This record gives sequence, structure tokens and C-alpha cells, in this order.
Amino acid sequence: MLGTVIKAELNNMLRDKMYLVFALYPIILGGIGYFLINYIEERVAQDNLAPEILAMFLILMTGYIFGALIAFTLLDDKDDLVLMSLKITPISVKSYVIVKLVVAFIFGFVATLVITLATSFLPNASFWSIMLISFTGALQAPGLTLIVNSFSRNKVEGFVVMKLSGLLLVLPVIAFFTMNWQEVFLVFAPGFWPARLIQIELLPEFETNFNYITYFILGVIYNMLFLTLLMKIYTKKSNL
Repeated sequence: MLGTVIKAELNNMLRDKMYLVFALYPIILGGIGYFLINYIEERVAQDNLAPEILAMFLILMTGYIFGALIAFTLLDDKDDLVLMSLKITPISVKSYVIVKLVVAFIFGFVATLVITLATSFLPNASFWSIMLISFTGALQAPGLTLIVNSFSRNKVEGFVVMKLSGLLLVLPVIAFFTMNWQEVFLVFAPGFWPARLIQIELLPEFETNFNYITYFILGVIYNMLFLTLLMKIYTKKSNL
């Protein structure tokens, strides 16, 4: 079923202009960021964190965008009564939704990995470090998909919820200036964990509370717990 859903999502992107824009948005952002970061680096002081913050923001945005994309295709499924039709088939609605969430993660992971490697946003990071950052960053995608579908009934409400949830991307920026115990107030944002990994790669001279692998493990555990909670909320609100 995973392959079928992936194929269907790709067809949706090609058929619907809005979804196509969503799919191309990370590429556009990556292209702009590639030149903009170099431009900023040449014009600001060496201790200015603007280039690093911009690189972090663009990397995190990739997973976020694909989460929004799958969120709206899931709303389409609801409007087209696809979810209701599944109730009379051997495939459970919950299984279908979980597959959609996996697709959101896969798209977010692949896009984040490719764009980060292609743009050299993390010039000194190893391939495996970028893999771990892409993995934790992509976990935002299914989370956003569930947030949008749990608290909106249609695309109009979905856009509002998506924009409001975008405020979560502000917290990872704050993390760049919070190194001590105060980071405990930021760990609830899913993007905090990949942001901290990015920061360790870009600014290795800064001391953090944990090492790279510890942040990765904690980030995966937290995001999985967060997704489990969101799935329960979505299941209850959708009467699955």
C-alpha cells in the first residue's frame, strides 16, 4: 500500500498546481538560500549568526513544507469521502492515515537530505551527520500533517492552522542563543532537536548540554511520543 500511496501523492503534485508549488518550494528555497547565505557571509561580521540561522531555518522548512503538502492531500481525501469509503474495505482508515504519515516523512527526509547536500548548507558536516539531521528534521512532516488535520475541517481552516503552527519554527531560532539549562523550555518544539544538531555542526566551538548522538536519540524519542499523542487526538476527533 505504501507504494500505491506514494504514486498517488506524486500524481497529486503533478495534477494540482498548489501541490506542485508545495513540492517545488524546497528547491526554490534551497536555490535562494545558496546565494543569499554567501551574500550575507560576505557582508556581516564573523561572529554574526545570521548565515547559520538562515541555513538552519531553510533546512527545517523542507520537512515542514512536505508535512503541509500531505496534510492538504489528506484533507482532500476527507472532502472526497475517500476516508469514509475505506470503512467498507479491508484496509482500515487508521492504517491508510499512518501510511500517509510515513509518506510525509519519506518525502521530507529525501528532500532535506538532497537539498542539504546540494547547497552545502552544512559544509563541514559528514554525510552521516546530514543523514541524522535529515531524519530528525523530517519527523516534523507527519507531526504537521496531524496538527492540520486534527484542528481543521477544510482547506481554509487548514491554511490557518498551518500558519499558526509555523510559529513552532521560531523556537529553534531561539535555541541558537540558549545553551544552558534554559533550553528545557524549547525542547517541546519538534524542530528544536534537528536545530541543535545543525548548530553543533555549524558552531562546534559552542558548548551544549549533551553531545550530538544524545541530542539525536532524545529528538527521535520525543518526536515519536509527540506523534503518538497527535495520532490519538486525530483518531478521537475523526472518530476512526
